[in-house]
Amino acid sequence: MNTTQKEAYGRIMQLLTANWIAQPLYVVCKLDIPDMLAEGPKTVDSLAEKCRSYTPYLYRVMRALSSVGYFLEHDDRVFGITPLGEMLTEDRMKSIVLMFLSDWHSAAWNKLLPAVQTGNIPFDTALGKPCFEWLKDHPNEAENFNRAQQFKAVASHSAVCDVYDFSTHGRIVDVGGGYGGLLYSILKANPQAEGVIADLPYAAGEASEFIMEMNLAGRCVFIECDMFQSVPSDGDCYILSNILHDWEDDSCVDILRNCSKMMTRDGKLLVIEALIPGPNEFSISKLLDLEVLVMGGGKERTRDEYTALLQRAGLTLQNIIDTTEGISILECSRC
Repeated sequence: MNTTQKEAYGRIMQLLTANWIAQPLYVVCKLDIPDMLAEGPKTVDSLAEKCRSYTPYLYRVMRALSSVGYFLEHDDRVFGITPLGEMLTEDRMKSIVLMFLSDWHSAAWNKLLPAVQTGNIPFDTALGKPCFEWLKDHPNEAENFNRAQQFKAVASHSAVCDVYDFSTHGRIVDVGGGYGGLLYSILKANPQAEGVIADLPYAAGEASEFIMEMNLAGRCVFIECDMFQSVPSDGDCYILSNILHDWEDDSCVDILRNCSKMMTRDGKLLVIEALIPGPNEFSISKLLDLEVLVMGGGKERTRDEYTALLQRAGLTLQNIIDTTEGISILECSRC
């Protein structure tokens, strides 16, 4: 092989063997080992006893992960944790690891080939029903899924508040807002505003608790809604953050129209999504596009594709504001 071929071989082998690291990460997160080691170094025997595991195999997993920087192996098979490994604890990326490397997530991705051949949705083929319906029937997986989404969103919440001026808005409605993380960041920085978290009933309990914990009881409420049917009225700012990429075009138009109907005459709609750039340009959005395809047949879109959706819903794209987190804010108004 020439030099170019050797480099290509190395890159491909790196991808093909990534699972040799990824699956051990899943194992240690599932067994809560990063949280155990956050308390201090421990022998592999004590770790195995606490997580009821087979010591020889656990040692080999820990040895492998120590070789790539997640743990530190000391004498007498004692293991400590590194700053990289600390990112795997309960309050950090554990939920994301457990979601992306779960059996159900892998099963959906394993159906990508037949999906490309037939146009079917991989998740539906693998699990027998759409993702959000399946999660309703599997509360433990749904809880971890929601924790993962919240953690991933933290950086984007801050990025949105850093670049968009909410100071002129009095009533902000976060459609599909989950437990309210984004709205909390906005209200914290804009004391003049009141907020509405609008989502399905499943989010009501935790959203209400969150509102109380964040001392927002006088400024924020949770309102149950099905965004395909209607959304709360009289907002002068509506937010759709990472919502539209989950749905095909006609469903997106329904959501957008419902927001347009309920917003005040001079109100704004903010669509927060990752935009797909031109051919051959790398962007995480082009890979995220495959994730939402696999999970539910959704898609990331270009600026022109969003413009077309907005026009169908009677909305005009006024401005695009980029953030430091790879997402953009599409500021829209009624035509």
